[in-house]
Amino acid sequence: MVNLYRRGRIAEKKVVNYLKERGFRNIRRSKGSRGPADIYAKKGNTKFYIQVKYGSASVTKKEIIRLRKLARKRKGVAAVIHRSKKGKIKWKFLGRW
Repeated sequence: MVNLYRRGRIAEKKVVNYLKERGFRNIRRSKGSRGPADIYAKKGNTKFYIQVKYGSASVTKKEIIRLRKLARKRKGVAAVIHRSKKGKIKWKFLGRW
């Protein structure tokens, strides 16, 4: 049985592979789950700060505020990627600065 933390890290790895296939570069995963973004990536000259959610998990207002604050400070794009248990991926953009 896989715990929730491990399941989330597996989902992040799958999202990293998805981003690589779509031309993102400089992709880095955060160390643990303490920061506002799970993945930092770049496409063209645009920096993306991404929070990954898996299954029925949803992003909280506090997480959105922290992610937007980070993206604004670093002049990037805040986004949430939700990966379903069936492997479908949905983007939700929270702002661009």
